[in-house]
Amino acid sequence: MPRTLLIGHAGVSWREWLKANRKGRDLLLLDPADPNFGAPGRLTLWRGEKLLATRFFGSLDALRSPHIVAAVLAEFLSIAGEDVLIQLAPYRPTPLGHQLLLLLAAQAKADTILLANGTNAPCNAFPIGPEDVALEPAFPAMVQTAQRKAQWLKMLESCRPHEVDLRQVCIEGARLGSGQKLDPMSMMRGGIEEAHHAELIGSSLFVVSDDEPEDQEVARALDDLNASRAFFVTPSAYEGLLCSFARNNGEDFGYGMIQRIDFEAGIAHILNTAETPAPVRILRIGSLRINERGSELGETRPWQV
Repeated sequence: MPRTLLIGHAGVSWREWLKANRKGRDLLLLDPADPNFGAPGRLTLWRGEKLLATRFFGSLDALRSPHIVAAVLAEFLSIAGEDVLIQLAPYRPTPLGHQLLLLLAAQAKADTILLANGTNAPCNAFPIGPEDVALEPAFPAMVQTAQRKAQWLKMLESCRPHEVDLRQVCIEGARLGSGQKLDPMSMMRGGIEEAHHAELIGSSLFVVSDDEPEDQEVARALDDLNASRAFFVTPSAYEGLLCSFARNNGEDFGYGMIQRIDFEAGIAHILNTAETPAPVRILRIGSLRINERGSELGETRPWQV
């Protein structure tokens, strides 16, 4: 059977179509908000009911990190069957959505493209002409939220408490850990000695503190530390963020959420599905927050944390 690319929009669902037409084919799911195949916030490859591969995404919005979507498509196609079904996230007619769709369609090299009725996509730019397909309407937003909550609760039931030494891991997906940590003397020189954490990322100053300093204090810090911009965030901004554990080769092996970060000790307290002790080499941090009751608390701004 042919490799098939599935393209729809937010008003429809592939759920019933897959039940009727999947027929044992592998499913490469590139929709991080889909609640029908385990906890959302991930990109996954399924063979029957078995999860073959997973990649942490940390958001419900596929346009949040389009480079990850493209990279995962290439990686997972190399281990999927020849007749894999590739389900994209619902198409949004934005410039970025347009460009990502064209990239994924070219990269997928599909034998068949199925386009859900009502999808306002650039049909004339696909590698092959898409076939129209009628799908069931998507559930109301409230129902989809409830479906995701059930999956979050199921994930959290499998989690164990972990303490991750931030000095021993590489952090992905966040501003935190992207630069050179400032020592106490440098923080004192910049007038930010009361901050929990500070680092220079190129010409930017990133500070974790309970309160944002006054403008004159920010100006002093920028001047004394030779920075041109400053970003401030509170420690509580990390509480509830989705995260994953990964090995040196980038393979995810645990999924969960950050409870809190003790910046003085350099320890992140995390609930994660990995066994303890976990050999964490990469800590991936997402933008979606949940609480321990499975409720979604919204997404952070890009690179806020």
